[in-house]
Amino acid sequence: MSKQEAKGIAAGLLFAAVLLTAYYFMFSQAKAEENEVTDAMVKQHLEEKGMVMVAKEEYESLKEAEKPVVEQERETQDVKKEDKPEEINFTIKEGMTSQEVAQSLQDQKLVKKSNDFIKTLRDMDKEMAVQPGDYTLNTDMSSADIVEEITR
Repeated sequence: MSKQEAKGIAAGLLFAAVLLTAYYFMFSQAKAEENEVTDAMVKQHLEEKGMVMVAKEEYESLKEAEKPVVEQERETQDVKKEDKPEEINFTIKEGMTSQEVAQSLQDQKLVKKSNDFIKTLRDMDKEMAVQPGDYTLNTDMSSADIVEEITR
């Protein structure tokens, strides 16, 4: 390739870059203005979906006002649980893994965390001793009590 050919290719690339840049700046601005979303459009869309729009300050104040109610409900539920232990029928199916059993226990609120139950199972060296069957467990049973029950 000669010097003259290389200059011609360079000039062509420079010309193409200038054209693409001009096209980008001229037409991308027009497109952005067409697609501009206004507050009124957002509000109308939310109303169509049955939703409302609130300011961040109002949201924060509503969230703060709700906290005591939620905490009070949790305390009430905790007191109810402490008053009466609930009996729950629990089934371990053939072929379930220890992790599946632990997750099922957590789902039925018999243990707080499945990982803690697995740790108890390992600490008691009974991870492979879980027996399939139907069990009646109480919500006030400890993880160790549950391990003893399901590994007989």
